[in-house]
Amino acid sequence: MNALADHIALQKFHTVQEIGATSFRLERGLHGWMRLQPRWQAMLLGGTQTDCVFRQPVWHGARLRHLCTDPDDLLFVCAERQGRLLAVLPLALSQRAVGRMTAIRELRTPVHAHQLLCDIALAPDQDIHRLWPQMRAWLQGPGARHLPPWDLLRIDGVPGVSALDQALCAQTGTHQHTQLLRHSAWLDCSGTVDQALERVSRSHHGNVRRLQRRAMSRGALRFEVVNDPAALPQALSHFLQVESSGWKGERGTAIAACEGLSGFYRTLAEQFGRHRSCRIHLLWLDDRVIAAQFVLLGARTMNLVKIAYLEEESDIAPGHLIMREAIEAACADPGIDRLSFVSSPSWAHLWKPLQEPVRQHLIFRDSLRGWLLHRLHEHRHQPVQAG
Repeated sequence: MNALADHIALQKFHTVQEIGATSFRLERGLHGWMRLQPRWQAMLLGGTQTDCVFRQPVWHGARLRHLCTDPDDLLFVCAERQGRLLAVLPLALSQRAVGRMTAIRELRTPVHAHQLLCDIALAPDQDIHRLWPQMRAWLQGPGARHLPPWDLLRIDGVPGVSALDQALCAQTGTHQHTQLLRHSAWLDCSGTVDQALERVSRSHHGNVRRLQRRAMSRGALRFEVVNDPAALPQALSHFLQVESSGWKGERGTAIAACEGLSGFYRTLAEQFGRHRSCRIHLLWLDDRVIAAQFVLLGARTMNLVKIAYLEEESDIAPGHLIMREAIEAACADPGIDRLSFVSSPSWAHLWKPLQEPVRQHLIFRDSLRGWLLHRLHEHRHQPVQAG
């Protein structure tokens, strides 16, 4: 009886269907992630040594443990061939109201305020242009019988450099809508510092040097890169203290004010730190940290996941001072080619970064509800005719 119950419980979390030579499996929640994590990690290690951080299983494990109200709402669609894992697409289940329709059931990439980018994890030898149509057909078909009912597949936060974004753009059709959401700013750090900053205006260069002199007139200015796993907890405490020192602390929106968020960042620091893929940048003025950056490394990219500075020192712009140091550190590291701002903050334009498109892809299910939702979407977004 217990064996039968265990079998039924297992079926709740995953199901398999073969399409051609490729089979698809659904894993769900923390238990599904734990089953999947070793194979997921091994799949990524078959390519470059460090993959994009937003494709790493530890990122989604941290979210499951600390940010999910119901962990079973986070799903992992897996593609396999002859027992070998080929791809993992994380999706979150949600509902929302649209006009007078009953709640719209969405499957969406799990982006949020602390994860602005998302992507499919793909084995290095796989062609997404062949794999994605098969995965899309499985999501639409009867074989995914344990997949929660859905009307709209919302793929947000996929950067333009992603193979998935390129496959989605190539497969537009009557049941799909694609639009530009925003841009992700980045700097080319594959050369020297001067090459990385050659687009920056002389006035901004001069202003940063002036601010450095002003800061140094008040005390010893020092930039520290912390990547020793044993030292990361203390460095993270410095970062959280700076991040909560201004208006975020006053409004109760700082990371440290939320047990889930602080646990999320501690887990990221611990898990990525084991492979020295987490760094915390600290800018000291004498014995005080006046700016800090939470950094994750992957795919030859330094990702500035979160940035904080002391607002009381705003007259020396500590955020720009630490940015100048971070750019120099990225250019000096032979394992880094790009510095990513992840988003495109309003102040980033002063550094003249390159801009990478981040798109939203809406895929409406081939059903009556999906058709109605698509028609409603077209009506709301149709161009206004000139009168």
